[in-house]
Amino acid sequence: METLNRLLDWLYLSLVAPFFLLLGKLLSLLLLKPLDLLQTPIWLQVFLLAVLTACFAFWLRGILDVDGKLKRFNTMFAGKRQEQQDFHLTDDKHTRKALYQSTDDDLNAVYNTYLAGHYARYVLIYLLPIFLILAWLNTVYPETFLTRKFGIPYVLPAPENGFGVQGLSVTLVFLLTYIVTLIIGFRIRRYRSQG
Repeated sequence: METLNRLLDWLYLSLVAPFFLLLGKLLSLLLLKPLDLLQTPIWLQVFLLAVLTACFAFWLRGILDVDGKLKRFNTMFAGKRQEQQDFHLTDDKHTRKALYQSTDDDLNAVYNTYLAGHYARYVLIYLLPIFLILAWLNTVYPETFLTRKFGIPYVLPAPENGFGVQGLSVTLVFLLTYIVTLIIGFRIRRYRSQG
């Protein structure tokens, strides 16, 4: 067990951590540096990064052919269900029951396999980018940096209110923008597919 721990530590410290540090520096250079040069407020930088992340998710969805896989699965599943419906024509009830049981097991296996792949694709497309970008943003704009710059650990200060809300954090601005952008993107996709 000790050997495995050492191997995993070495992999993380020698490969994974340096890769993500390099990637973070590259993203900062390509995305944040130009926005800083344009004197873009930090909240707007976070907003734009959330929109870009949502656009990346839609691009990745197309690359992974999520819609095509869903259509192929639905067609295949409907065909197998139709085959199963023909079993009621079988006269022998024991044979009919055995055929139903066999195809039910087959349908369950096919459905569970598709469902596992479907969830894995959604994690890869929608959740993993959120976690990676937020981890990076929270190192670029930590609360200590925001407190030094604005006097509060938020990118957008809130007006005086009775709720005790002092402002909007990097995470909140990013997540709200990301979710709204995805909603708008899916509505546009639905509108285009209907028209």
